[in-house]
Amino acid sequence: MKDNSNFSGTPCLSEEAALKGLFLGPQAENREWVSSQITTLLTSWFNWRRGFRPEDGQAISARDMASADYVKRRTHTEEVLHELTARFELEIPKFSPRYIGHMFSEISLPALFGHILTLLHNPNNISGESSRVGVLVEEEAITALAQMMGFSKGVGHFTSGGTIANFEAVYRARTRCYNWMSAGLANGVCSAFESAAMGFQNYDGISDEIKKSSIKFNPFEANPFTAAADISHQTGRTFKGPVLLIPEHKHYSWTKSANIFGLGAEALWPVQLDAHGRLDVRDLEKQILRAHKEDRPIVMVVSVLGTTELGMVDPMDEVQNLLDSYRQTHGWHLWHHVDAAYGGFICSLRGDDLSLSNALSERSLKAIESVGRVTSVTIDPHKLGYVPYSSGAFIAADEKDYYQRSFGAPYVNFAASKDKGPFTLEGSRSAAGAVATWMTAKCVGLSQDGYGRIIARTIRLRKELEEGLKKEIPDLVLAPSVDANLLGFCLAKKGDSLKKVNERTLRLYETFEVDKKSDFFISKTRIYQKCYSKYFENFISSWQGEIDTDELVLIRICIMNPFFRTKEMKVDFQDLFIRSLQERLAKLEIT
Repeated sequence: MKDNSNFSGTPCLSEEAALKGLFLGPQAENREWVSSQITTLLTSWFNWRRGFRPEDGQAISARDMASADYVKRRTHTEEVLHELTARFELEIPKFSPRYIGHMFSEISLPALFGHILTLLHNPNNISGESSRVGVLVEEEAITALAQMMGFSKGVGHFTSGGTIANFEAVYRARTRCYNWMSAGLANGVCSAFESAAMGFQNYDGISDEIKKSSIKFNPFEANPFTAAADISHQTGRTFKGPVLLIPEHKHYSWTKSANIFGLGAEALWPVQLDAHGRLDVRDLEKQILRAHKEDRPIVMVVSVLGTTELGMVDPMDEVQNLLDSYRQTHGWHLWHHVDAAYGGFICSLRGDDLSLSNALSERSLKAIESVGRVTSVTIDPHKLGYVPYSSGAFIAADEKDYYQRSFGAPYVNFAASKDKGPFTLEGSRSAAGAVATWMTAKCVGLSQDGYGRIIARTIRLRKELEEGLKKEIPDLVLAPSVDANLLGFCLAKKGDSLKKVNERTLRLYETFEVDKKSDFFISKTRIYQKCYSKYFENFISSWQGEIDTDELVLIRICIMNPFFRTKEMKVDFQDLFIRSLQERLAKLEIT
């Protein structure tokens, strides 16, 4: 490890230096403290076991431990563990500032400690019967995340990741949609769309007798094919099913959801993107009015906080304003879900410290300030939360939207007051993600002084890298309108065809793939003309290019590592990366 005791440069601000203590460090600088804390965890675990009913006696004797087969088994286990340890040393060094590829990086130490502690106790958060502490910690962690996102309260649970969290949203929104629709139709309304958007006040006012008779209109309760026929008869038009309004830059989990929940691919109505690659609110309005005209109930409207391609932030405030206006003028209550799997922790930038919140554009700040007004969110602590895999979460603003339908098990004793098991798609769930997130909420903080400071730093590092790339590599064209800490670029000269640009960009990318001991680790993505039409054409016009294919290949960089530019290290990774690109381009004779 480099000795920094004689470092003579300008020192870090005290509050920034303190945050360094929450990561192991690229060269395991905090290893002694980490080792001592893990030893403390293990000692506590050992003592807990030894202290529970010691009168029961010990199952493993000294004679057992001395037996030949016992020693042989343990020796073999040590050998296998040594082999596995060696294999994992060939893993991609995601902890290094040289890793700037996908959406993972250093794990925070509080999260690591919480994760390890939970693994030792192995609670199953399906119920308090199998997880006395885990379910309570999960509740507190969800509350902390909800407050960071701007909800006054919020109710939810942890999942294995963003895909399942998005499924949780579709499951609940579809259930609400069907319940309202069937009750409205049974009550004499002849519009499937308007019934499905009636709101809880109207729904709660419908008698239980009518709700019971509404089952025949409910594809969730009855045979979906006969239900469709009954709906068609009631409304006087062929019922084609509900729709989801999803922006074109959607995560692929939304396509999966249409298949899994039996909605069909046609039910995914794409909302166009604007010239900046963000959800076009004007097109969303068109799709809502189209759904009304065709009497297609809307399961939900989705906007994205941090797209997986380039980290863009949709105008969630404008989307919610539009939905609010429909509720006020037409009485339509439409579910607005924010897929914040990647960008949810950007909400920690909300606050009075302009030196931190100014890392975002004014437009993005307005967008994240509105998250507390939406119906539900997905967030992945294992991304910008620096928490170990796997840790996602689904959160609803109103408990009525969360507690839609329950499923019990005869062998599990569910406590109605706190157990989420009857309401989750997953049955058994580890408490590890929840505890790791709880630790970071307590130790790092989900406000500007904690995660806000870390994330603001990574966004500024992205901006600095962009400036350096533009200055040093003239033929490098940066993807415009990015919001978070992702950036994309291609290699294009004036007038180049898109096929030529893609070929050149892929040749550069492949030089990083040749050897896993590469000096840097990056990723790539593609944007398609069909999905990004306005943005696509705007981007390519920046080099007056010829569009001769329907996709654009981009090298994709994710600046998550907080040590990407650190005064104390010998290497300036930004400068080194730019020099590395220049050298590779020279070897490929791409200038």
